[in-house]
Amino acid sequence: MFRQLSPIQEDSPQEAPSNSTCCLHFHRLLNYGSLTVLSIATALLFLQTQAISLRLVTQQHEIESLKEQLQSSTEHIEHQVAAQRDLTVVHIAGTFTLLSCLITTFHMTAHLRKMNQPFVQRKILAILWMSPIYGVTSFLCLVLPHSADGYLTILKDFYESYVIYQFLSFLIAVLGRGDREAVIRCLSRHVNHLDRPYRWMRCLFHPAPEESDEAMAKAVLMECQVLGMQFVLLRPVVAVANFVLELMAEGNEADNEDKGRLAFLYSPKFILLMLQNISVFLAFSGLLKFYHAVRDELAWCQPFNKFLTIKGVVFMTFWQGLAISVFFHFNKHDNSDDDSNDNSTIPSANTIQHILICMEMLFFSIAHWCVFPAEEWEDGYKVQFYQGPGFGFKDFASDVSLIIDNGKKSIRARRETKRNGSGDDNGSTSTDLSNGKESPSFGSMDGSSHQMEPELNNTDDRLL
Repeated sequence: MFRQLSPIQEDSPQEAPSNSTCCLHFHRLLNYGSLTVLSIATALLFLQTQAISLRLVTQQHEIESLKEQLQSSTEHIEHQVAAQRDLTVVHIAGTFTLLSCLITTFHMTAHLRKMNQPFVQRKILAILWMSPIYGVTSFLCLVLPHSADGYLTILKDFYESYVIYQFLSFLIAVLGRGDREAVIRCLSRHVNHLDRPYRWMRCLFHPAPEESDEAMAKAVLMECQVLGMQFVLLRPVVAVANFVLELMAEGNEADNEDKGRLAFLYSPKFILLMLQNISVFLAFSGLLKFYHAVRDELAWCQPFNKFLTIKGVVFMTFWQGLAISVFFHFNKHDNSDDDSNDNSTIPSANTIQHILICMEMLFFSIAHWCVFPAEEWEDGYKVQFYQGPGFGFKDFASDVSLIIDNGKKSIRARRETKRNGSGDDNGSTSTDLSNGKESPSFGSMDGSSHQMEPELNNTDDRLL
């Protein structure tokens, strides 16, 4: 038995390493399992993270698409509002322009039906075109693109200068009835009040102004016509040059701002502006020189009122446009940068100017109807003075002053009556005392009391 147990005792040391190896393999198996589980969990977390990120990206794209749709719908609504606003503006401007053209057309047909003095009424027809041209060009500036404003402005500037010269021709035609020699004879009667013509224009005078009164009158008439005609020729040239300079300056706005505020004083536009002002001064000096010389002969046709209706169009539109531009210039920086998108819905200064011109031409066409009547050139015409549609304040004030004067006269009459009555009473009393007669007041008590009542009443009246 001892021999049989001995091998068993010998094999027991070999069983210990086997147990350790089993434990080692078990630990390794646990490690591999935990690593596998961790890797699987990591993979699952990665997949979940990718799914979440993919979902976030999808939602971000959806949000961006919604923003784009919202922005496009907002822009579409803004465009619709702007289109509706522009359509309303066009309707209003078109209505006033159409009414102005209808009134002017009816006025012109009245002159054509009563063409009694063609040499004068032809000038009037040329002047009456002013309101329709201003109204139609402003209306076209609202309808056509912005690039057409320059061409239409050139047309308006040219016709403005042409109308000024036509008004001078109108005065000459009215004075001479179509005869230039009659105008010269009329001016020769006022040669003492005429200023000598400019020396730089002496090459145009024949004969020389110093030879006779008629030569002086002829030279003055020629001078007035030349001064008016140079404005007609120079104004379109200046308008075209300004338009070209504006086209060239559109891409150099930043450079112009860097040069400073005084850069305009030595720019080509400033030179053109000075030339235009000099031309305007010369044209109006010639017109006023002729008017002051013969204003007594032209007083029957009221030339000053006619001139106001012509130049009122130019001056009102110019100063009105200047005021609107200044207002927009000082208020363009009031809005913040966040509201820059809303500025597109605000009408520009040029748009407001064109709308106002379209509306004002209706009233100027009515004014032309009043100051250029067709009946004025008929035989036996008498000057008519139009009374404005007032509220009758002058009549009311005259009635009030009449009532006050009557009240004053009544008060004065009553005072004079009272003074005359008190004088008669005092005179009768002194006469009775001087004659030694007893006054009724010194008699019996009844008589005295009866006679004293009028005396007391008269005293009360004097006190009042």
